[in-house]
Amino acid sequence: MIFHIVLRAMLILCLLAFVSGCVEKKRLPLVPHPPTEETVQGLLLQADAAWQARDYRQSRQLYDILVSEPLTPGQLNTAWERLAISSLQTQDYVRAQDALIRWALLDPKLRLEWFWHEYRVLALLGQGKEIQAEDYLRQILRQPESSWSLRSAAGIRLSEILRHRQDYLPLLSLFAELYAAAPEDQERAELERVVAHIAREIPDASLQQLVEFTPPSEKATFPNVVFTWEQRRREARKHPDAWQDSWLAMQRLLRQGQWADPQPFVEDLGALQEQFGTPGICVGLVLPLDGPLAETGWKVARGAEAGRKAFEADGFPVRLEIINSQATDLQETIAAMAPECRVIGGPIQRDVWERLHGNSLLTSQRRFFTFLPTMGEAVVEGRQAWRFFGGPQDQIHALTDLAMNQLGIYNLAVLFPQDRFGAHMEDLFSREVQRKGGHIGGLQSYPPEQHAEWGEAVAALLGVPAQQRRGRQERVVLPRPPFQAVFLPDSLSDAEVLLPQFFYYDEPRLLILGTELWSQSWLQRPRHTEMQYFRLAAMPGAWWPENPGPAARSLAEATHVQGFTPDFWVALGYDFARFASRISQPQYTSSPDSLNVHLAGATDFDWSMAPLSWSDQGKARQELFLFQPTSQGVNRLNATDLRNQLDRVRERYAR
Repeated sequence: MIFHIVLRAMLILCLLAFVSGCVEKKRLPLVPHPPTEETVQGLLLQADAAWQARDYRQSRQLYDILVSEPLTPGQLNTAWERLAISSLQTQDYVRAQDALIRWALLDPKLRLEWFWHEYRVLALLGQGKEIQAEDYLRQILRQPESSWSLRSAAGIRLSEILRHRQDYLPLLSLFAELYAAAPEDQERAELERVVAHIAREIPDASLQQLVEFTPPSEKATFPNVVFTWEQRRREARKHPDAWQDSWLAMQRLLRQGQWADPQPFVEDLGALQEQFGTPGICVGLVLPLDGPLAETGWKVARGAEAGRKAFEADGFPVRLEIINSQATDLQETIAAMAPECRVIGGPIQRDVWERLHGNSLLTSQRRFFTFLPTMGEAVVEGRQAWRFFGGPQDQIHALTDLAMNQLGIYNLAVLFPQDRFGAHMEDLFSREVQRKGGHIGGLQSYPPEQHAEWGEAVAALLGVPAQQRRGRQERVVLPRPPFQAVFLPDSLSDAEVLLPQFFYYDEPRLLILGTELWSQSWLQRPRHTEMQYFRLAAMPGAWWPENPGPAARSLAEATHVQGFTPDFWVALGYDFARFASRISQPQYTSSPDSLNVHLAGATDFDWSMAPLSWSDQGKARQELFLFQPTSQGVNRLNATDLRNQLDRVRERYAR
């Protein structure tokens, strides 16, 4: 037993010895000795050598060690700088971002330098954080305490990011904001040159989108004006046949645009003019220069000359060719006009127009814009000729809009003369009232020139019983008519006879709607002794003497120098000369369709008279002014004031 116990113990000892001999003993880690000064200096030398050799991977590894070592402030500043740049070069953007921040903690002035912010942007973009990079740049751009050089660099860098992903629309607001922040014209001029360079790199379709996105009223503001300029510059080079149009548009941009320094763009246009020449513009006019309407014809001519001079002062050479519509060889003279006189204004007289449209002149390349309210049934407006004049329907639109849409009067009446004009105006008015949901509650005609019968016509319109129409007594209460407004399509002199009849029959509460003839006559003889009959009258008109608009004021200044006061006919010539110059290019006048398209899009013209517009079918419409008469002339109508005036009169004469 003892032998077996000893043997077993010996076997166990042998087994333990065998196992302990097969398993490696566990070693304790070595504790490195702190680097000596010599070691740090050696690492600095190695890191600098790698940096100088542009071995950025080795440089990053070594400087990553050195920033944790006891370095002098200068050495540590250099280490963080080179670690940041080396990390960017080796695309370790997370370490680069950390190194840049630590570098700036050592040297806060770095935040005043653009290159440091550029490194930050690169680190963000490298991590795929494009939105954060854009926000970072916008933050710099919008910090008022930042220097202009820093803000401008941030704005331009942001534009690079946007352009890289072909996101061009935000450039409009970006550069507008940057332009507004520029301290002086010198900085704004530099920004104009930068944006002009950027605009040239934008693809055609994207540039077109930028220009179309901009509202017409903002085309002249920066940076819209630069992008529009670039679009016109490209059009001029790609379409030499449209050079005149491009030239006019670029001249207009130079004149109206927001420029700190237009000289580079003037030189740009000069280079195009050397290549394509300076285009000339001709505007034709057919006017009565003698005979009964000679005074009117000369007024239009004087206005056109003022318009020509206005263009000339802004760099637009315009030539006027004026033909006397009373000449016996009128048609031959028009046919012999210079080919570039493609747009002709006039005539004023109906009989002259009938002579002209009966021949081949309307089928030529000349485009007539008549100074007539209608052109007759034989002429198709927008195909054979165009109107540069308000029509009867324009008066109806203005009056019904006032009564129904602005004053809430939907029950109206018409008192009209038994002639062609009266019947036509009554028909237009009644149709328009019904179209707008109104009701004609009274309709009465009267024989022209027979004043003795007009009282009966007014009484019949008002529903006054026959026994009360003559010798009526004041005690009798007359019926209240089923309408609150009356349209009187007649002359002012006839209205002066008709309106007292309403007062005779105790009806001073009605809104009286007159025609454009009233405003024209009132302006010619403004002092009236019977104002009480017109206190609730409204009349449309195309000429407003007190118009504060830029074109109206410019016309007033120009005519003041010449010693006369403008009126509607002068304004008509002034506007036509300027407008015709814009549409006389061959690509616009080559066909009725192309002209109609251009007319429909001409919404940015500055009118001195009531604005004209055209449908895509070439039909004209004039947005007439509305006036109330005064003892000294006319005042622009204020619908709220007129409504209050109506309410006071109705309250005073209630029954």
